[in-house]
Amino acid sequence: MSEFILPEYSALMSVYKNDKAEYLNAAIDSMAGQTHTPHDYVIVCDGPLTPELDACLVDWGKRLGSALKVVRLKENHGLGYALNAGLSECRCNIVARMDADDISRHERCEVLLSKMVSEQLDLVGGAIEEFDREPGDMGAVRMPPLSKKNIDTWLKGRNPFNHVSVVFDRHMVDLVGGYEPFPWMEDYWLWARMIAKGCRCANVPDVVADVRTGEGMYARRSNMSYLKSQVRFFSELRKLGLVGRMGQVKAVAERAVATLLPTGLVKLVYNKLLRTRAGDGRGC
Repeated sequence: MSEFILPEYSALMSVYKNDKAEYLNAAIDSMAGQTHTPHDYVIVCDGPLTPELDACLVDWGKRLGSALKVVRLKENHGLGYALNAGLSECRCNIVARMDADDISRHERCEVLLSKMVSEQLDLVGGAIEEFDREPGDMGAVRMPPLSKKNIDTWLKGRNPFNHVSVVFDRHMVDLVGGYEPFPWMEDYWLWARMIAKGCRCANVPDVVADVRTGEGMYARRSNMSYLKSQVRFFSELRKLGLVGRMGQVKAVAERAVATLLPTGLVKLVYNKLLRTRAGDGRGC
């Protein structure tokens, strides 16, 4: 149990037609099973869903009652647009992000909110463990930088927060205009603008969520459109004064090399260099 009085919070999720109903069910269940449960749940349907996904939402509507708000968009607009639509429906100032195919560990929100309250932070994230078929089958942990100093350093070349892990103060998000359209980079771009505005932030070393991975994630990193988005991102990051000219060039060069590599090699590099093994004690 936390020694602090924890604030109420909203759980925010986006779902679209390609998500699987069984994964969505597990994701919602993991939030409903938190040691400090959400005050309300906002799930944005980013365009029409499959009958199976709709049935899952109907079932959870019966179980959660008025605590569940389902927002339906007529067309698929993308993650950033959907999350902005959901933010306006959240009843609490503190919001916990969740993806429709990942699993929050039971103490996730208690741990993150304890950190937020004790240090008066605007944004808190944690480590995640990736899996293929079931949690624990890969043992690959993405350990983020913990201190604000290290977060600022990471920001120059890598996303310092695992999006699915975070809780944030909606006032700070609103201050910078919320999520903005930026293919594959909506969360990274949001953190950058928040930090440029003086956001107080940190990560905890605890693994707070189990995250599904797959070949699509690695193939995306070999996609030319993905590279173009990254080039634009680091240009914008420099305009904010968060990275210098040489840092911008270095970051873009690293991503250009990754784009030219075969997907299998991208996967190897990604797992060997950017991931730790569960329990090995490494991290920042």
